[in-house]
Amino acid sequence: MLNVKKKRKILIADPSTPLIDAILTSKEGQEYEIATAKTGPAVLTKVQEFEPELLILDLMMPHLHGIEVMKTIKTNSRYKSMGIIVTSYHVMVQNYHAAIEEGADYFLVKPFEIEQLFELIDEYFRGGLKPAPFTLKSGHEIAQTHCYHPIPSTLTSYLRFWGTRGSNPVAGAEYVRYGGNTSCLEVRHGSDLLIIDAGTGIRQLGDVIELEDDQTIHLFLSHTHWDHITGFPFFSPLYKKNCNIVIWSPVGFEKSTKELFTSMMAYAYFPVRLDEMKANVTFKELRDDRPVSIGNIIVDCHFTNHPGPTVGFKIKTPDRTVGYITDNEVLLGYHGHPNKIHLKHPLIEPYLGLIEFLKDCDMIVHEAQYFPEEYYRKTGWGHSSISNATVLLKYTGCKEWLVTHHDPNHKDIDLQVKLQLHNDIIKECNLNINVDIAYDGLMLPL
Repeated sequence: MLNVKKKRKILIADPSTPLIDAILTSKEGQEYEIATAKTGPAVLTKVQEFEPELLILDLMMPHLHGIEVMKTIKTNSRYKSMGIIVTSYHVMVQNYHAAIEEGADYFLVKPFEIEQLFELIDEYFRGGLKPAPFTLKSGHEIAQTHCYHPIPSTLTSYLRFWGTRGSNPVAGAEYVRYGGNTSCLEVRHGSDLLIIDAGTGIRQLGDVIELEDDQTIHLFLSHTHWDHITGFPFFSPLYKKNCNIVIWSPVGFEKSTKELFTSMMAYAYFPVRLDEMKANVTFKELRDDRPVSIGNIIVDCHFTNHPGPTVGFKIKTPDRTVGYITDNEVLLGYHGHPNKIHLKHPLIEPYLGLIEFLKDCDMIVHEAQYFPEEYYRKTGWGHSSISNATVLLKYTGCKEWLVTHHDPNHKDIDLQVKLQLHNDIIKECNLNINVDIAYDGLMLPL
């Protein structure tokens, strides 16, 4: 009788069907008796049934990690002499040391060639297999020159919020998330620059503006309440020669904007008077029937419901139209459910012009300063409740709403609660509107 050589028994434990098939159909694989398992628990069962001499074990076996499989096997003296080659895509020094310390004879990094695997198997059965030193190299050599190195683009058309508070600025740890500066918005489109409102946020903006000789900055004022003008004397371009600053504002009831600014910067209040500024400052009137063009930016305005002459803005660029309204009391005195206000309701009639004005906006930045219970106590103050402002957004048809002009009493946690309430009301009204809270430093592409 011929003496038939007994084949060595190998268990291949790997979740990859293509890899198992490649091993089973290889020429080298025909020299061994091979069993397979695709999960951690199946490995333990197969070890008992098949009793392999060598286990090829993937580190990340489903349902039971490869390290746990090894621990279970090594605690059984029956399998003490069984060899283990660990394979893995996860090339980490911790994984390497964990496998070797648990008794692995070798740590083979994936992907590997089938011939390489069988060379290690042959070496193990010859008694010469030893762990190779750890290396970060993967199975495929990666040339350093092929490293993906994206270069960030420069955003040249954007809105940037430098102040999102109303009434007065605030500071402290409870205001870090949303900031404490009062209203100021930077609008950029290429080389064109305009600013809306001169609240305390304008001071920081002025410090980062890179000015060229004879550059003109257009400053639009929604109205002249303190929270929208108090940062003006601290706007650093005012103190630079060859800088032109044009101030656009609605016509005042008592004094012109120039008269108000002159009074504000009298020596009794500030050490530098308006007529002593190095920049060339001029004043122009805003009218709702005369849009202003600044390069490729068109600024239109519409009166809002707020004490004194107050306007909201519509900013048009070639790609995007944004409504920006910081002070507007919608549905004066209404405290009911927003769904009860239809387009023929007498309370909505005074706002139909503003709604029409905003209908072509891709996004609307509009205040909602009060919780409903707060508005009950502050009717007539010139600001909206969350629910009433939702009605305005509903009839504009705009799907993007960014809330600004936050009450100084509302800390970060309060604004988080407000955001949730915004979403709750929008859902209850069955509206398709995405809403978020503006914060100091927020930058949005135009």
